[in-house]
Amino acid sequence: MQYNDAVHRPTNNPWLFCAILITVTVATYAGTFLGTFQYDDLYAILINGHLDRLNTFVRHLDHMVRPVLYGTFLIDRSLYGNTPTGYHLLNLLLHLGSGLLIYRILARAVTEENRHIPFWVALLFLIHPIQTEAVTYISGRASGLMAFFYLLAFWLYIKASESLPAGNVRRLYLFGAVLSLLLSLGSKETAVTFPLLLLLWDRLIRRLRGASLRAAILFHHLPFWLILVAGSLWALLHPRYSELAQLSIGIRPFWEHVLSELHAVTYAILLFFWPWKQNFDHDVPLFHSAIEWPLPLEWLAWSGVALTAVVSVRRLPLLSFGIGWFILQMLPTTVVPRNDLLSERNLYLASMGLLLVIVVFGSCLIQWIAKVMQPRLIRLGARALVVLFVLMLCLLTFQRNVLYRDEVSLWSDTVRKSPHKARAHNNLGHAYAMQGNWDRAIEEFRTAAQLDPDYGLAQKNLRDAYLHQVGRQ
Repeated sequence: MQYNDAVHRPTNNPWLFCAILITVTVATYAGTFLGTFQYDDLYAILINGHLDRLNTFVRHLDHMVRPVLYGTFLIDRSLYGNTPTGYHLLNLLLHLGSGLLIYRILARAVTEENRHIPFWVALLFLIHPIQTEAVTYISGRASGLMAFFYLLAFWLYIKASESLPAGNVRRLYLFGAVLSLLLSLGSKETAVTFPLLLLLWDRLIRRLRGASLRAAILFHHLPFWLILVAGSLWALLHPRYSELAQLSIGIRPFWEHVLSELHAVTYAILLFFWPWKQNFDHDVPLFHSAIEWPLPLEWLAWSGVALTAVVSVRRLPLLSFGIGWFILQMLPTTVVPRNDLLSERNLYLASMGLLLVIVVFGSCLIQWIAKVMQPRLIRLGARALVVLFVLMLCLLTFQRNVLYRDEVSLWSDTVRKSPHKARAHNNLGHAYAMQGNWDRAIEEFRTAAQLDPDYGLAQKNLRDAYLHQVGRQ
């Protein structure tokens, strides 16, 4: 496959494909509107004093992180108050927009014989249950909002690079891409990978090299690098970011963090194939040595992935691009230490790369089998399996969304999958307390305090729950 502006990629009625994507996604996520506020939603949205009114929000912009994200929460609170339905609507619209942008972006990178790839990647992105935390969890909007503007900036950059002759149209597209990137950075900081993505696209998909690649970097990439440099300088001077940086450095030693993240990312890939193991609060172990099992096996696996990406550059550039996309999008959360080694919402944008690899590999496998067996029978069987697979994913996503209907359901599922994690038990205890089930709440708070004797919040909650019980009696 090779990038070629002359090929009419969105063939076979792209509007029909978009209509199918929208219909299937809305049907799959219909249950999201029954979801309630969860976990960080209380402090980040409902009782966040910065969102009480517009002038308060504006006064705090100088030391606010992710102002675009909180600007959307400000609008939601002014429109819907404490009713979660409207919040869920925007999250779903952002998800739909990202899926459609993925379809349009990948349609610029395929040939006529592989025109089906953009549709299937976009469909899997939209319906896979791994996305529920970014879509149905309201505070997960940071990932969805960042991804939407990131993909929009990328799409506008592609349009600018295709605009001939150069002139006002190209400059307009570039200006839109720059503005979209700023909005993406204002939603979540992981958008810093954008300039590197442009290099990946122009080298692997557009196949630019030598003078052509240098010209693209100088005239088209440069504004995005300047934004990145300016944003980095701003972050260094920002008091809140300085505080967060200090906290990040003290979480764990950097080498241990990298080793632990290697395992976490490997485990995250398995979740795409075993979505029933999804968990709102994963209990991922820490690693202290590069030879701790199963790290040697994971080093070998990732070496194989890197080799595959290099070998496939010429014949299957989309496969290499998908691998590069996934690694690039996971890089910020892998390098910068965080309290949580794995949060499913951080897989949101990265998932497009992995799904692209799966679709390209599956397509090549079917074509190869069709050459040695009955082609018509193989294609018919493949279509039947794909339809069953899509229906299964839709069902799993629908079931996953059901857990967000109340806090007890979500945290009961979390405790079942992370029985040794104190925070999960503490949050389940809080959910029971909100329902007035103090006996179950005390049980969960006690378990959390036993699992982590240094967990001050669990001890405080346990004490308060006992006092409440004494007061009732």
